[in-house]
Amino acid sequence: MNAVLIFSACLSMALALPSGPPTTACTDMIPQHGGVTVSGEPPYAVTIGSMKYATGSPVQVTVATTNGTSFRGFFVQARVNDTDFVTNPALGMFSDYPEQTGGVECTTGNANSAWGHTNNNDKMSVVATWTYDGPCEDVGDLAFRVTVVQGDPATRYYTDIVSNNLMFDAEMCDTGAASTTTEQPNGAANYVISSIFTIISSIMVAVLAY
Repeated sequence: MNAVLIFSACLSMALALPSGPPTTACTDMIPQHGGVTVSGEPPYAVTIGSMKYATGSPVQVTVATTNGTSFRGFFVQARVNDTDFVTNPALGMFSDYPEQTGGVECTTGNANSAWGHTNNNDKMSVVATWTYDGPCEDVGDLAFRVTVVQGDPATRYYTDIVSNNLMFDAEMCDTGAASTTTEQPNGAANYVISSIFTIISSIMVAVLAY
């Protein structure tokens, strides 16, 4: 029994290391050696500042205690929330996170595709900005999946804390496309008008000189 407790403690501490969650935990979002998570309602939650997503539209993400119980480690990813939710890859990128936290490269080439702790100090809440950076098209409903390590005792950690869904908002894309389409013809028209004015001016100068 003691061996099991020590083994479980080591696993939890690995996720709560000051260097942050390891990339080997990117898929399951728990230490890849196994172990047992705490059952029951977690004393933590993840909340979002918007129920919609589109390319380039920021969403505020908050991980916080719900009953005053602090935490030391955490791991957050945005994923397509379908039947493969627990294995789907991380989407988007995190930014504007506090100094005690940082990005994790769970998607090749994107060092901020996931978000986690960078020290094991006690925390009550952490806030960051997440932005969808894929093509502006509906990839399905998204949700944030979170693992939280309480850290005291080290054997207590909670997995599969999930946010409300974010739904794709096509109007955000349509607005951007309309703005781009409108600007291009105006720019072309101004160029033509300017060219005609230049030609007329040249002709007038030539006539007067003659």
